[in-house]
Amino acid sequence: MSQRPVTLSRLSGLLLVLAALAASSPPAAAQQDGNPPAAPGLPPLPARPPLSERLPHGARPGAVDIMELRRRLGELDRLLLLGSAARAEALLADLAQHSALERELVPRRIKLAQLKGDHAEAVLLCRRAVADEPRNGGLWRELAKSLLAVDQPDSARLALDRFLVFSPNARSAGIVAVDMLRTATRPRAALAVIDSLRGVLREPHFLGIERAAVLLAVDRQEDAADEAMFELAAGPFNLALLRTSLLDGPYQPGRSGRFVSRLAANAARPDAPPAALLLAADLELVEGRPEAALALSLPLVPRPDGALQLMQNAMVLLRERSQDAPEAQQSPQAQATIDYLLPLLDRLVEQAAAPSLRVRAADALAEACELALGRGLLGADPRGAVARFDGLLARVRAANPASEFLYSSRIRLATYRRDVLHEPAEAARGLERLATDTNLPTEGLALVRLTLGECYLAAGDTARGRQVLTALGRDPEFREVGGNAHYHLARLDLAEGHYATARDRFAVIAMDNPAAPYANDALDLGLALAEELENPGGGPTIMGAYAASVYADLTARPAERLAALERFVQEASMRLDPAEPQHLLERGRWELAQALVAAGRRADGLAQLDAIVAGHPDGRYPAAALQLKGRLLAEDGRPEAAREAWQRLLSQYPGFLFSDDVRDDLRRLPH
Repeated sequence: MSQRPVTLSRLSGLLLVLAALAASSPPAAAQQDGNPPAAPGLPPLPARPPLSERLPHGARPGAVDIMELRRRLGELDRLLLLGSAARAEALLADLAQHSALERELVPRRIKLAQLKGDHAEAVLLCRRAVADEPRNGGLWRELAKSLLAVDQPDSARLALDRFLVFSPNARSAGIVAVDMLRTATRPRAALAVIDSLRGVLREPHFLGIERAAVLLAVDRQEDAADEAMFELAAGPFNLALLRTSLLDGPYQPGRSGRFVSRLAANAARPDAPPAALLLAADLELVEGRPEAALALSLPLVPRPDGALQLMQNAMVLLRERSQDAPEAQQSPQAQATIDYLLPLLDRLVEQAAAPSLRVRAADALAEACELALGRGLLGADPRGAVARFDGLLARVRAANPASEFLYSSRIRLATYRRDVLHEPAEAARGLERLATDTNLPTEGLALVRLTLGECYLAAGDTARGRQVLTALGRDPEFREVGGNAHYHLARLDLAEGHYATARDRFAVIAMDNPAAPYANDALDLGLALAEELENPGGGPTIMGAYAASVYADLTARPAERLAALERFVQEASMRLDPAEPQHLLERGRWELAQALVAAGRRADGLAQLDAIVAGHPDGRYPAAALQLKGRLLAEDGRPEAAREAWQRLLSQYPGFLFSDDVRDDLRRLPH
């Protein structure tokens, strides 16, 4: 059936008909407030309430911007999340003027009271809220939290029951409840919640990690070990989580022996997962028993699954030790971990079935060597440990010559022999062999040459040291390492009496790379030398006395350096004019104070620090002298004297670069 086109005349006719129908329609009052008219032949639609009734309670058209209120509610939530109680309280008081938000502000009032620590007020608010909304699980949760805070565990348990009943997800609600009870140190209640939820959910492994921790917390050590075994058998990759939960929670070294013994006995069963052995080994390390840990771990090396988990656990231990706080870096646990990792990784390098695993183990072995050398964790026989480390690094080179840590460990080993064992000649011989290694990266070669030059100087072979450092300083590819080499050469020029050359070299070093760690020292020495060269009263004689201390420092003779510094300070104090700023004397006193403290002569060191502050109040070191004095006094158990020194520093030298550190030290002092 064809359709006729809609012409302009037909369209005009349709418009006239519609206009006539509109004129004959019922009055507009039938559509008041947007209510649609009833269609012919159909029942009438329900009437919509007026617009004023559809707005939130108390709001009227044009009176309140609802979107703006929502935005400010979001701002209030962010303030509560960030812990800004004062600003959140002010904003909440402003929003409370709008009755449209009365109900939505209730949970936020509760959170604000909890944030302020007023849990009694939070309990009152929660009780009023749950009376109006008894099926609101979130309100029951907050009530339980505040009841635990005010030490009402029985009422809190009832509130948690209501929370679990009215929460839409029992599993997630159970996790929240258990975490809340553990945080409030209510392990027995947490254990009861876990056991009841296991029956309700029909999940025998539900919260196994948490259950093992709370069993240990209530001193059911054997049951805790069985639960840990049960959990690791079901999920072996939960080892790190279980270990962290135990060590950060209820595990107490020296008091959990029954737990460790039962866990080791369980792990020795033929059907035990490797993760159980590793957990027992890690706990033996916490107790400081590396031999027992090795006895548990080494049988896993030939097993492919066991070797992989050994490697993963070793990397976890390495990361933990590398992130130790300063006070824990020399702990018995740190030493036990190194004593465990070195033979374990060495065995993996030799016997692991997968070639890729042997390569990874070699890299981790080099990293463990570097960490041990850097922290001084070499045990009771450092000389024997150094020879052992040399053999371990040789095996690393055979298994993984491209190891990231191999060459840095070699450099660290040479530095340890030079500075700690005082064997610079032997350290230099090891570096000479390393410098000929064709696998050595280019950047590594530069560091090897720099350390080799330093070892030659420490051994007293200044000719070879100058030769190596000069060649390194002329290499344009290694600008930063070359600058360090030039700094050593400038000090060598000063030590050998080439004062003008040393002055010029120090100036170039300071200008060439002002961000380098040696730049400030180079600038200070260059300025002091320039001043002394123009000093008609002292000049070369004074500089010669100071140069003797520099030579002793370069050649690693601390006793001779201390004696030379004492002679220099004594002679310079008599010869130089005290009315003029004497920067070389000030620097000599600063170095002498540090050397005296290092030698155990703290009283003499404090006397030199006082001499710097009294004799050079406008110099370069009085602020640093007051900072060091305060730290020494605090270490000696004299907090009031330390406070006096630091407060004097902050008032007399407000522009000191490390003022923030001084303020932190002041806050840590006992009141």
